[in-house]
Amino acid sequence: MSPNDVLNELSKQGIISAGQQAKIVESDQKRPFSLHWELRATLYVGILLLSSGLGLLVYDNFDQIGHSALLLAMAVGCAACFAFAWRSRPEWTKGQTRSRSAFGDYALILGCLLFLTLEGYAQYQYNVFGDRYGLVTLLPALLFLPLAYRFDHRGVLGMALTALISWVGVTVRPLELYFKTNFFDQTTVLSSIGLAILLIAVALTLRKQGIKAHFTYTYLTIAGNLLLIALLGGLFNFEESVIWFALGLAVTCVAFDRYARLEHRAYRAGDPTGAGQAESFLFLLMSAVYGYIGVTYLFFHYLHPTSWGDGLYYWYFILTGIGLVAYLMSQLPKGNTVHESV
Repeated sequence: MSPNDVLNELSKQGIISAGQQAKIVESDQKRPFSLHWELRATLYVGILLLSSGLGLLVYDNFDQIGHSALLLAMAVGCAACFAFAWRSRPEWTKGQTRSRSAFGDYALILGCLLFLTLEGYAQYQYNVFGDRYGLVTLLPALLFLPLAYRFDHRGVLGMALTALISWVGVTVRPLELYFKTNFFDQTTVLSSIGLAILLIAVALTLRKQGIKAHFTYTYLTIAGNLLLIALLGGLFNFEESVIWFALGLAVTCVAFDRYARLEHRAYRAGDPTGAGQAESFLFLLMSAVYGYIGVTYLFFHYLHPTSWGDGLYYWYFILTGIGLVAYLMSQLPKGNTVHESV
């Protein structure tokens, strides 16, 4: 039902007069339209384009400008961005804060991107880290993680966690699971699982202590996908341990499903630290999709339904696909969530 239909119904029932209805419609038509998210998206795209353009400039003109001059220019630009962000830094609190300048957050993320460019170029040209390639990813993680907490920046936190994951030799790219992956190495799979569990434990512990509780969503999104992908990688590639990876996948999916429901209830009850509707649904979606992939793999790998005829093969995907979509649709948030009192 549209807002106009609601107003017409209220007018018919005599709850509001025709004059009040006209004033509400006029106020709704003349109220300012927020461009907050559109402007934020434009600024982030501009930062990405600027950093990409600087990278292309370095690639095309390093022989004319000189390596030292390029490194110096990038270092100066990086330092200037960090200095501007530091001047606009918010006061440190355990809760959520905002930068004192509208451009402070963007200067911080631009400085981080320039630091990555500077580090990569220095390694490529001067081999400053030698063969210790782990330092190339560990150094950004050690720098970005405290910056994320000091400046209360989720984007920088995501970059720090990604660098930390890369440090153990794992790249979170679900679409390349079969084509370009380290999951054929069981040591890497187990390291990924251990790191993901550690990150989840850290996130829940910090939330319990009230330290940047709103970072929990970023932690669980990145670490949760890492954990589920690693479990699927082990399920697909290590026949001798398939029961343990299947059990771990089942436990993880149930845990994320349970967490999503608890967070949604907390949000409905007015808990400010609870995940919102979209966030809680994302965790439920993760548990359903990854669980469906695991069950489908086990079904076809061990029951061999294709040998029973093509009919069962097709009916499986049709029926289970309908069931999965129906389940997810039934879990979608409906309307505005408000506190309900009994």
